[in-house]
Amino acid sequence: MVQKPGNRVESLNAFNRLLGIRVLEETPDGARAELVVRPEFYNSMEGIVHGGVVATLLDVVMGHAAAPHRDGVQQSVTAEFKVNFLRPATGERLVAASRIVKRGRRLVVATAEAYGGDGALVAVALGTYALRGEVGR
Repeated sequence: MVQKPGNRVESLNAFNRLLGIRVLEETPDGARAELVVRPEFYNSMEGIVHGGVVATLLDVVMGHAAAPHRDGVQQSVTAEFKVNFLRPATGERLVAASRIVKRGRRLVVATAEAYGGDGALVAVALGTYALRGEVGR
């Protein structure tokens, strides 16, 4: 993990960088991340962010909580996750926050919430993450 001022994290994940996801904070109990919305993130209804973009942000923030990056490289992979979309995601920015529910030797369970530009809760998620040393075993 490359720590930046204010505990912001720099990731080498090319997909996250393509989307512009910035991890703002990692703590032992969770993480926070944001994404600036671009027009290409809209679904066919202008002004509404595609659900896949919201799901990706939730996945990223839970993955960072499960195992903070080392030197910019992720230390966990998604084993399973689900998203409940509560309302359309709109606005210029999305913010997500996660927290750890259970940390085991091999797997970590986390939850996350995503908020739209107006501060409204747009989605919640539950995920299970395999720690890097356990991947492929």
